[in-house]
Amino acid sequence: MRKIILLISLIAGISSCYQEDALNVPDQADKYGVLEDTPADPTRHFIYQFYQQYETVIITNPTEADYKFNFTSDNGIKITSPEQSEEVINAGIDFLKKSLLNLYPDNFLKKNLPFSIILAEQVQMDAWGETTILNSYASGNFIAVSNITSALKTMSQKDFIKIRADINASFWAKYMSEVRGVFTIPDTFYKESETIEPDIYSGYFYLGYQSPAETDFYHYGLISYNTDSSYVDEEDPDFPFYSLYAPTKEMDLLQWMNFVFEKPQEELQEIFDDYPIMKKKYDIIKKAMLVNGFDLSQLKL
Repeated sequence: MRKIILLISLIAGISSCYQEDALNVPDQADKYGVLEDTPADPTRHFIYQFYQQYETVIITNPTEADYKFNFTSDNGIKITSPEQSEEVINAGIDFLKKSLLNLYPDNFLKKNLPFSIILAEQVQMDAWGETTILNSYASGNFIAVSNITSALKTMSQKDFIKIRADINASFWAKYMSEVRGVFTIPDTFYKESETIEPDIYSGYFYLGYQSPAETDFYHYGLISYNTDSSYVDEEDPDFPFYSLYAPTKEMDLLQWMNFVFEKPQEELQEIFDDYPIMKKKYDIIKKAMLVNGFDLSQLKL
């Protein structure tokens, strides 16, 4: 019930920010179909039961009112609804379970899920004159999961692993950390990399001109390069050009969260055997996640 009240308050806030006319908010019907059960419809029945258990709404046909505004401003996000067919929506719910929900214990989900989870065909961010297509997006009251299309049934395992990692990285590094502030990484996480190179997070530390595949990121306790300031040109495969810089602290955490949800435990251990600094940074993340009731070492991928 408290999340329904939150939704009504959010709608009222959006309306007052978006127009100057007298505010007239009509009584809200059961917009999301979570107040009354429909056992004859398995999809709606699952969404109803999910809300009863977690007080989180699964939105399958989002409108701008569900995602567009961040209280006082346009958040730059545009969400395209998935095809409203039983086959696609059911595949989307199954994908949501496998990529996010099934990874966590029940008590963790009850405590940490946002007001809504939005299923989307596409999520895009329009900012600074550029459009970026996202696999997931986290806000103050929702998480959006993209790629809900008829292609789910033929998605490769490689693509699934990449998207699953993106979804969970967004959940932890954006929603749990930046939005809610309950997932806190101590400075020791970053100091481990700074013991190798003191200026590594300055924004100007040059990693070299080799390709990402040939760059030893793990030596520094990093996962990848700074995607904003680096230059990667592989248009001509015979003459590629690379100029790689180290990520910022915020980007490093996001890349690390993606990393731990992409690599199975046995593969991680092989990396840790060769790079002790990677094990140290992993243990710091694991300890911070334990504070929130999730044991990373028990993650089954």
